Amino acid sequence: MFLLGAIVMLILVVIAIRGCLNARKDRSFKNYVSDLSSITVTEKQISDQLFDILDGGNGNQAAEDIGLQNEVQSAAGSAQDLLDRAQDLNAPSELDGAQQQIALAFELRHDALEGIAAQVGKTGGSNAGKAEQAIYTQMKVLSASDILYARAQDQIEDELANQGITIDEGVPSSRFLPEDPNYLDPAVTKAAVSGAGVGTGGTSNADCENDGQTHGVGLVDGGATLQPSGTALIAGGSVTASADDDSIDVQVQNQGEADESGVEVKVSGDGVSGQDTIDSIAAGATETASVPIKATAGQTVEITVEVTPVPCEQVEENNTATYSVTF
Repeated sequence: MFLLGAIVMLILVVIAIRGCLNARKDRSFKNYVSDLSSITVTEKQISDQLFDILDGGNGNQAAEDIGLQNEVQSAAGSAQDLLDRAQDLNAPSELDGAQQQIALAFELRHDALEGIAAQVGKTGGSNAGKAEQAIYTQMKVLSASDILYARAQDQIEDELANQGITIDEGVPSSRFLPEDPNYLDPAVTKAAVSGAGVGTGGTSNADCENDGQTHGVGLVDGGATLQPSGTALIAGGSVTASADDDSIDVQVQNQGEADESGVEVKVSGDGVSGQDTIDSIAAGATETASVPIKATAGQTVEITVEVTPVPCEQVEENNTATYSVTF
């Protein structure tokens, strides 16, 4: 009888240990997918920021502008952070192959952004053709990263099925290169970076026709507020956003003698981007742009707010302001 009891107890112990091991394996898979999901959310923000800029079709003036180059370099810096996180993911041994492909996909994206940043300031010079071709090559690298990630996603999903593990949200997808417009079409990429533009964009002094009137728009001091909280942004200072803040209201004044139309206002920062267009501003009047933003909770971001100069703008020093915001 004693021997039978000992055998039963041993069986129960083995079952308990096996149950603990299975639960631990389940957690390791779920934690891995959760950490990967967090990275892909931020990666999409970087992609949206970059292609919002290129899709704006601001033309040759914008392609040469140091502000655009800084934006792409900022995106590359953010991509480096995500690459580090991707490489540090703690993958179960069954996912080693998929994890290697994911790390490589994020490495390709970082390298492609570095390559674009190096060329975007050259699209208006004598070597414009070479710069445009180089940027197009990087678009193909981004496409390759998407294919690589999709393969890894399929492998992870297959292994979860083999293990009998269900994750409600599923394995996150990640596509960096947008489907529309098609940047794998060389003409589309050239148009985005060389002056024709993919979308409709702002104006520049290249569009200036001297009408004898003064022209100029500028940001209103203290006129940028987080919404819906109404928190005023402080130039050179720092504020904390409310949990539901999802846009910035920006007051823009027409400081010239002529009415202006199609005035663009842009917001940019590490992982934060957005823009809005004011249809028209009468001479001397002030209008408000409402720019939607997205940011990662717990992140402190140096945000730049810029109103695009209008044709024949005489003074541009008050077109840009920088604020520090903790989300």
